[in-house]
Amino acid sequence: MKNENGLSQTLIKESNKRKIIRTLWENSPVSRTGLAYLTGLNKATITNLMAEIVAEGMVTNVGQQKSSAGRSPNLIMFNENYGICAGVLIRPHIIVASISNVFAKILWQKDFLYSEKDDPIDVLQEVASMLREGVAACSEISTRLLGIGIGTASLLRQSDDMMYAVHSTTKWYNVPIGDFFRQNFKVPIWVDTVSNNAIVGEKYFGAARNISNAVFLSIGNGIGGGLLINGHLYRGVSGFAGDIGHFVVDPNGPQCRCGKRGCWEVMASALALSGGTSLDTAVREAESGNVAYITALNNIGQNIGRGIANLVRVLNPQKIILGGDIIVAGKWVMNPCRTELQTKLWPFVWESTQVEFAGLGKDSAILGCFTRVIEQLFCLEKVA
Repeated sequence: MKNENGLSQTLIKESNKRKIIRTLWENSPVSRTGLAYLTGLNKATITNLMAEIVAEGMVTNVGQQKSSAGRSPNLIMFNENYGICAGVLIRPHIIVASISNVFAKILWQKDFLYSEKDDPIDVLQEVASMLREGVAACSEISTRLLGIGIGTASLLRQSDDMMYAVHSTTKWYNVPIGDFFRQNFKVPIWVDTVSNNAIVGEKYFGAARNISNAVFLSIGNGIGGGLLINGHLYRGVSGFAGDIGHFVVDPNGPQCRCGKRGCWEVMASALALSGGTSLDTAVREAESGNVAYITALNNIGQNIGRGIANLVRVLNPQKIILGGDIIVAGKWVMNPCRTELQTKLWPFVWESTQVEFAGLGKDSAILGCFTRVIEQLFCLEKVA
């Protein structure tokens, strides 16, 4: 049977069920009356569909809501132990494997250090073993692995999750990251860049909540970007959107590892520090009064602002979020970044653009990995 809009009753029921699941996840604890109000569905529909959702183990009762008059309604909550999610971050020299509950609360985490000389598949085999260890460690909470979200510090071809060049060495070109994990774990797999996962994490849990248009900049030993446009992640035609570290800021600037000169990332990340100095070291030196490092961090901040100004001119986002290792630099880069932006943008554009550090600190990307699983399985993307 179809209604006047051509939707079958089965599709309507599935759409309503997805709406209830999403609302439960976003608003727990909530009463059935509250669910009806938030979803716009009548109480009979709520009652019928909740019976299915309860049978699937997705919800738990948490007691009664205090009421000044009449019978106190029972509160229900999305079951945080319904299942577990896995996250994997693949960066140069280090891979993070982590397990969370369905609200992206980290339950277990472990790092794996590797050399760029190591064979990528051998490295991934070690990571797979680590994930199995993590799943076993969380078995008292749940034995149901719902899926794995993976973030890579590299270009990623969207059509087949083929990873390009986490290093400049040829060993990490054309690594079939998605296929590897699908063969080793018979669960849904979502693969994306570190920056794309980070903006998704910030969208649900951090600085991009209630924001429809934002840019996440992952700044460490390079710069990557995640773009949130009209409330949705933007990946481009082939999945390469956000490779913004290699637009040229100064054609006469220092040479980048990509072969060009004056790329944004070689001027506005830890790559701008001499002798391979880390951001942590630079900040410690700056705080002790070392003028050379104060100047170096100030220059990085100015160049971050210079690049952001170009992004603002093109995308006009409501918020720019700085994440990754750059967070440790705090005021040393943020103040000159904002000053540079204020001088580069029209006043009314500057006044409507927020620039701040990630609300999730350095955890934006790993929480984003979990959230890619949660978002799909629990219908967080809005449906008709």
